[in-house]
Amino acid sequence: MEQRSRFSLGTAENQILVILASAFVVLLIASTVYQVSQIRSAEEWAKSDYIAKTIIFRVVNLDRMRPEEIPGFVETASSCDEGFTVTDKPYANPSETAAAKDIRRSVLANFGKMPKSISLDKSMNDVSVANAAFTQRDFAFFKCEPDQINFPIEGVVISIRLKTGEWFNLGVTEQKFDFGGDTILSAIRIDLFFLLVGIIAIFFVRRLTQPLSRLTKAVSRFGSNLEVEDVEENGPGDIRNAIRRFNMMQREVRDEMKRRTQMLASVGHDIRTPLTALRVKAELIENEEAREEIIASIEKIERITASALDYVRGESRSESKQHVDLRALIESECSEFEELGHQVSFKGEGDMHYDCRPIALARAIRNLIDNAVKYAGSAEVELVKGDECIAIWVLDSGPGIPDDQRAKVLDPFTRLSEARESDQGSLGLGLAITKAIVDGHDGLLKLERNEPKGLKVAILLPFDRCRAA
Repeated sequence: MEQRSRFSLGTAENQILVILASAFVVLLIASTVYQVSQIRSAEEWAKSDYIAKTIIFRVVNLDRMRPEEIPGFVETASSCDEGFTVTDKPYANPSETAAAKDIRRSVLANFGKMPKSISLDKSMNDVSVANAAFTQRDFAFFKCEPDQINFPIEGVVISIRLKTGEWFNLGVTEQKFDFGGDTILSAIRIDLFFLLVGIIAIFFVRRLTQPLSRLTKAVSRFGSNLEVEDVEENGPGDIRNAIRRFNMMQREVRDEMKRRTQMLASVGHDIRTPLTALRVKAELIENEEAREEIIASIEKIERITASALDYVRGESRSESKQHVDLRALIESECSEFEELGHQVSFKGEGDMHYDCRPIALARAIRNLIDNAVKYAGSAEVELVKGDECIAIWVLDSGPGIPDDQRAKVLDPFTRLSEARESDQGSLGLGLAITKAIVDGHDGLLKLERNEPKGLKVAILLPFDRCRAA
């Protein structure tokens, strides 16, 4: 018996949600990897576009300020990792290393890219680059959190001559990834953005797949109970078309089932009249041997007709479900066989209430007990509550069923060997009827060998329909 979990990757909706969640996780990982990969040395960071834009922004603003405004601007605009000063001469003596020269050329190149409306006409003499070892007293490092930076720290100072002749000095240090301060805030902002996008995407995915989910539930109801309930036609065009086709199909199947059942019922009813007439005429035959053979044939036809009607009723799910005491239902069937003189024992756990079609389920249990009594002379019936299902076991010590024939015996009108059939006159419909009834309860009919001899048959019913009394 298939046990379906509440969350299953078998549905399109859940697959799309898993894809979205996976994409969300991949984006977060990629974002983190990107931030970690941004570790740069002081020299590399000094040549970056970000530092170039910072220098240009500061220099342009300082060139436009009055001298008395500059100290206040330096104080408020300097931060822990972007501290700057304005001095009468460069912060430190320029370095003549190849790296320092590359930084100077990079800074000048970025000045040359600025539009003519911003006058930043600088030469090599207006740019100084020096290597330095910073302490917490330098630039604005005193604004950093305690233990955020291990001093002294090696870095680069870029100095630019202002229009006033003073020098703008920017301290540049190694850029590395850390899990505190602005980095965490930046990651949180990115995560919240991804989360917002994910929520919007999930909302529209659910709107898109909701009609498909309703269709799936309707298919399940129709497949297990033949419950016909039209599904609302909405959603994308292909899904609406599928829903429309399904609604038409289930109505046609229901009508065809009704016509077939009514036809067989009519045949079974109408055939009784000529059979009764034949039986009366057969009783008038003087030849005793011929009379008994004809009567036996008539009785066989009657059994075939009754069995066929029972099979059709077993397949039918028209009986409404009721909340019944399963133990009492089984005990009642066992008692009827005991009253007829058969050896039928019952063993079961406490009261077990279940939602089922009681008449059909009683017929299925009766068929199994009847088979056991017919072929073994006795039957043992057990009711067991498991973790995932409820099992109704019927055990006998008869000839059993060979392993290679257990699947075939569930087909209608399948007869077994002489050891099992003997002279019982079986029509091969008992187990087929039982299987149809069990299928109608979303259950499973299971056949096993009963050691050392005989057959064990189990009706396994879904546990989720079992309720407290």
